[in-house]
This record gives sequence, structure tokens and C-alpha cells, in this order.
Amino acid sequence: MKQSDLIPVINKGFEINYFSKKNQFHNWLNKYNESAEKFSQIESLFQLHRHDVLELLVFLDGECEFFCEGKTYSLRRGDVVVTPPYAVHKAIVKNFDTYERIIVSVSEHLMDDFLSSAPSMKENIVYQKTQGSHVLHLHSKKFQDIISLLHEMTHRIKNGEDHFSFTLHYLLFQALQTIFDPASSTPNLNNKDELDQRFVSILEYIESHLTEPDLSLDNISNYFHLNKYYFSHYFKKNMNLPFYRYVSLKRLSFAVTMIKQNQLSIEEIALKCGFPDYSSFYRLFKKEYHLSPKKLQKEYKNL
Repeated sequence: MKQSDLIPVINKGFEINYFSKKNQFHNWLNKYNESAEKFSQIESLFQLHRHDVLELLVFLDGECEFFCEGKTYSLRRGDVVVTPPYAVHKAIVKNFDTYERIIVSVSEHLMDDFLSSAPSMKENIVYQKTQGSHVLHLHSKKFQDIISLLHEMTHRIKNGEDHFSFTLHYLLFQALQTIFDPASSTPNLNNKDELDQRFVSILEYIESHLTEPDLSLDNISNYFHLNKYYFSHYFKKNMNLPFYRYVSLKRLSFAVTMIKQNQLSIEEIALKCGFPDYSSFYRLFKKEYHLSPKKLQKEYKNL
């Protein structure tokens, strides 16, 4: 079973990355000296991974299935995948020669700034969540508007404009407003698997009880009136990860964010994220990230 990776985003507030046969894809292949098929197995973007940011995948062309938090979507041109912070996801690409997409990553801090200045956007995001889909299919004109805005941002960045400039933030703000406007799109409910409301409820329960130390296989299976062995198999089948690993990864992701904020001791963070004690947190953290939590804290203090 492939583990999921936490991929950090640099401290610019947002990033824009293109992927197509015309640009970095072939550069990456040359770097790894691998075939496209092999590359997809080793490149972390195509394995189960997580971000501590909001990620928007603007799908342009090709054949791709997108897995996010237990749901699988067959993407088509015009789709925008909305992946919230800490969601476990991956792209399953069938043909890299035709695969094209733009990914926009937005930090929680910048999103908070946008939402505080536009309450209607916050309402639209809440509405989008109620639709039960991570994928929005934009109307043709709106989709082209999004691409034009992202191209303008990319052009300005290439010409040396700073990521913190008012113009770039305003262009990104316009793009986000369009994406989350309910009038711009329809939810893509074309899941490969039928929507399993029980599993959705389980994920919502985990999210709301994530930092509680007694979130266990026994307790959650009892809550949903399921045999714990059946629950374990059921969860792994839907999430592609065992229950305990999923919970640990989500807790570790929150811990990384709190370490970055540098407001609490590592011991306090471990307990606030739901770990029973510091030693178990330390062991899991080092196994996942290949460095100690205190070393990570020291690196962020030096930034």
C-alpha cells in the first residue's frame, strides 16, 4: 500500500503550475530518466498525497481519474477539482502525452484574507460543499475566463512581478470568485463509484472528532453499528488507506501546520492533535517525514 505524502507549498501565498507535454512534463522525465509509466509511479503528485493548502486543478485535456477522500471522478475539459486542505487525493492519468492541467495552490492565510473581504465567496464555498462533489464543471465561457486570468497571472510572474503584488492577488481573487459562483458551474456527480452516504458520514465524523484521543476503530465502528472487522475492510476499500493510517496522516498534517505557526511547544501540539503522548507522536512523525518535529520547528524558526 502506497503511503500518502504531505507536499509543502512555498511561502508565496499561492502557486500556479502547468502540466503538459509542452513544458515541465518532459523536463521531469529527463530528470528522472524514466518512462512516463514509471514516472507516474514515483512522482509524488501521482501518488496519494496531501497539502496544507486549498488546491484547484483546472483540467484542460486528456484522460484522468481523480481520487479524493473516497470518491473517484472521471475528468473532462471544463472540470475544476476543488481539494480542501489535508484531503487525501491523487490523479490517475491514463495517457501522459495528452494530459494537460493547471494547478493553483492557495494558502489558508491568503484564503482567509479573500473570504474576509468577500462574505459571498464564503457562502458559495459552503454551498459547493453541500453538493457532495469535489469537482465542478464550469460553463464554457466561465472556463475560458478562468484560463485567461491564470495565463495573465503566469505572464506577469514570468516578467518578474512579485507574488505578493496587489494585481496578482486581485486576478486570483477574480478567478476564485468565478469558480465558486454557483451560476458558473454544475457539480460533477459522475463518480466512478456511486455516492456512498454512509462513508461520507464516516469521514465527516472523523473530521469532527479528529483531535480526540479516543477516536479508535472500536469506538467509530460502534457508533455506526458496524462490526469492527467489517468496518476496517470497508474503510480501506473506500479510502485506499487503513483507518488508523488515515487518522494518523490527518493528525500529522495538522501538527505540521501548528509547528509552522510556532506558537506552542511540540509536546502541546502532540496532545492538541489527538496523539495519546509525545513518544507515539514523535515516532509516527519521524517515520512519515524522516526528521524530528523539533528539527522541523527549528527550520521554520530560521526562515
